[in-house]
Amino acid sequence: MHAVPLRQRDRGAPGRSNMKMRGGHSNRLLSMALAMSVAAWCAPALASTTPVTAYYPDPVAPGLGPASATINIDVMASIGGRCGFAANGAPNGTVNAGAIDTSAWSGQVPFVAECTAPWRIAVSSQNGALAAGVGAGSTGYTDRAPYTVSLNVVADDSTVTSTCPVAQIEQGISGSTCDFNGTASASNGLLVSRSYDQNGSYIEVGAPAYAGTDMLVSGTYSDTLTVTISPAS
Repeated sequence: MHAVPLRQRDRGAPGRSNMKMRGGHSNRLLSMALAMSVAAWCAPALASTTPVTAYYPDPVAPGLGPASATINIDVMASIGGRCGFAANGAPNGTVNAGAIDTSAWSGQVPFVAECTAPWRIAVSSQNGALAAGVGAGSTGYTDRAPYTVSLNVVADDSTVTSTCPVAQIEQGISGSTCDFNGTASASNGLLVSRSYDQNGSYIEVGAPAYAGTDMLVSGTYSDTLTVTISPAS
């Protein structure tokens, strides 16, 4: 700043001022220097990335500039949600329904989710029923037996449940009214709040003894359920 050299010229003999040379010309120089100093000091503050100069305290010419320099450093981070099954926590298992034409049956397959944000779960059925895969053969017979699929999902703050007929989650079905039908995505499937490593979640399947109008043909009946989970939007 211009004030430093002006201050150095002030150091003359006792009782003498070096600023009296050439009459009023030196006063104009001093006025210009002070005006430039004030203009620079009153300029708007710049961004944190602009260099900032601090000045040692000067009793002869105080107030020349800031005594300290401050620079703000913003530190930011973000964490994206993740969702999956815990190790050894995927819903793998086999339910043996037994003699479905004479006895009620049910079974549960547990699972543990690790989802750090809201998520969705969906289930699809290969056959949309317990199916023998041999065909009805003739009128009055069938090789398909209905059953229900239920979800019981434990979240960090609640438990979410839903039940649907398996026919409503058959692969490729259109117009399903089941809220967990199909493949889970950001917008499809049963919505669950954050749930991390919570025990108690399960998929339940079951049905009363078959009482349909058509007779079940003899054979081995089976179905395969596919369970998917996904972070929700």
